[in-house]
Amino acid sequence: MTQRQSLQGYLTSIGFMLAYIIPAVPIVSIWLGKTTQHPNVFAALPLLITYGLTPLLELVFPYGIKPIPDPISWTKGWQFYYRCLLWLSFPLQLGMLYITLDYWNSTPFSIWGAVVYLLSVGTYSGMFAITVAHELIHHHHPSDQAMGGLLLSTVGFGTFKIVHLRIHHRYVCTPLDFATAQRGQSIYAFWWKNLTSNITEAIRCERNEHARTDRVWWRSELLLWSLLSLLWLSIAVLIGGGKGGVFWLLQSLIGILQLDLINYLQHYGLRRKRSADGRYESVNVHHAWSVGQVILDLALFNLLRHGEHHAHSQRLYPTLRHYDNGPQYPYSYTTMHLLALVPALFQRIVHPHLDRLESQQR
Repeated sequence: MTQRQSLQGYLTSIGFMLAYIIPAVPIVSIWLGKTTQHPNVFAALPLLITYGLTPLLELVFPYGIKPIPDPISWTKGWQFYYRCLLWLSFPLQLGMLYITLDYWNSTPFSIWGAVVYLLSVGTYSGMFAITVAHELIHHHHPSDQAMGGLLLSTVGFGTFKIVHLRIHHRYVCTPLDFATAQRGQSIYAFWWKNLTSNITEAIRCERNEHARTDRVWWRSELLLWSLLSLLWLSIAVLIGGGKGGVFWLLQSLIGILQLDLINYLQHYGLRRKRSADGRYESVNVHHAWSVGQVILDLALFNLLRHGEHHAHSQRLYPTLRHYDNGPQYPYSYTTMHLLALVPALFQRIVHPHLDRLESQQR
């Protein structure tokens, strides 16, 4: 390992703290709203940063980060640091929710200002809590997996921990995975399918697990995360009354929809080949639309290096690689988010790329 590689590894490792900007942005918008006495104006600041500033930064910094060299990423000190970054996300998530709930509850927003700020908080809550939880539930250590479930419970999405590991990773890019968007499926149909299937499939998985292990019903992972979500909802009601409860429920729903929008883009139209005996090919890096861009790499803990994640799901986030020859969208992920909301336009742009990918794999 050269001195330059070492320096890049250290800087990248420190750079993952950029993720902490996510829960800070909705709070900064509060400060600006109070300082200027224009809360409605700054209610949209988080969304403007995500869908306005971020795409511009991606144009300025179009390249991705390099994987952190093994001599750094595998040392105990740095591994402890990478883990701490994830664990500290939990108190930051709770702090962000408390501060934003109190502000939303006590500020005389206009109707549009209240709606926009709720969209902002929900979007950022999903980007932060679910992103970190997704990383943690893939770790071997039970305490990391539990912390992942705890984070998911703050957005009422404990079902994700169950179905993501037991269904999505096993059946990705096949009709058996409801979290793989089929070619021609709109984001709106995908949203509805995921909202319902996350619940029904989690219940089915838990029933199968109980039958297989003969566990008593109350030792249910699904029950645990549901009770924790009920606890957060109860605390929100205690803090803000009925309005506080509505805030928590809606920010959770928005966070879940934000995650499912990312899910939609990550596997849209991609399929695993099936052999004559009915078996699907092994998952590889070309079974996900991936991207390597420094801003999103650092802020989302390499979440969008999704092909590598599925091909090697046990790799920790600092070591994930991006492959330039894998499926890549013609525009940045944040731009594709907006395009996906217009299904006809999205399909018109993406389907020619899908056709080329399929012809290359024949």
